[in-house]
Amino acid sequence: MALIRLNNQSLTNVTAAGLPAGSVIQVVNTTWGDSYQSITGTTLVEITSLTTSITPLSTGSKILVQANVDFGNNYVGGEWYHWRLYRDTTSNLVASAATYFNSVYGEPIGPTMLFNTMDSNTTTAGVSRSYKVYAGAEANASGSITVNWSHSVGSTSSMTLMEIAQ
Repeated sequence: MALIRLNNQSLTNVTAAGLPAGSVIQVVNTTWGDSYQSITGTTLVEITSLTTSITPLSTGSKILVQANVDFGNNYVGGEWYHWRLYRDTTSNLVASAATYFNSVYGEPIGPTMLFNTMDSNTTTAGVSRSYKVYAGAEANASGSITVNWSHSVGSTSSMTLMEIAQ
C-alpha cells in the first residue's frame, strides 16, 4: 500500500506551516443557549457568554470570525442597534455593524449573522487571542435587546473562529 503524503510530507510530519494558503488549520466554537443577557441603553456592552479564544498554531495565519447572535427587542417602535467585534481589548476593533428593528413589544429578531469577517491582523504561534461582541442601542436609552431571547425553547448564539493558513 502506498504512503499518503501531503506537500511531500508523511502524515506524521504535517505541520500548520506545511499547509497551502487558504487551508483551515483549526476551528474553535462557542455555542451559548442555556441563558440570556439583557442589554439596555446606548452604552456598548460585552455579550460575555460569546467571548471565544483561540491559540494560533502558526505564525502569519489569519483568523476568520463568524458570530451568530439570536436576539429580541423590548422596545416598541424602531431602534438602531450597534454591534462591535473586538480582538482582546476594545482598542482592537475588528469589525462593526448596525441593525435596525421596528416592532411591537416582544418580537424576536434573530438569529442574525452579525459578523463573518477575516481579522486582518496576522497571528503569532502560541499567543492566544480572544474575540468579543459588544452591543448597544443607538439613541434610545430605554431601548433594550435580549440576547438568546427564546433560550428556553432552543434559541442559541454562537461564535466560530477558524485559523486560516496564508
